Amino acid sequence: MSLHTNYPTRAIGRSVDHHAIKVHAFNDQGIVVASVDDPRLDAFERQFLKNVGSKLYGPKAS
Repeated sequence: MSLHTNYPTRAIGRSVDHHAIKVHAFNDQGIVVASVDDPRLDAFERQFLKNVGSKLYGPKAS
C-alpha cells in the first residue's frame, strides 16, 4: 500500500518548493503556515499571529 498525496513531494535530487506546499495547504485544507518574522506582515499582523499561536499552543518558551 502506498501513500498518495496532492502535495508536492520530495524526490531524490529534487528541491522542495516550500512556498508551493504552503499554497496547496491553504487552498486545499485551509491551513496557514506563516512565520511571525515574515517581512510581508505588518506589526499588527505579527502580533495577531503571536496571539493566535499562544491561544492554540500555549505561551512561547523563552
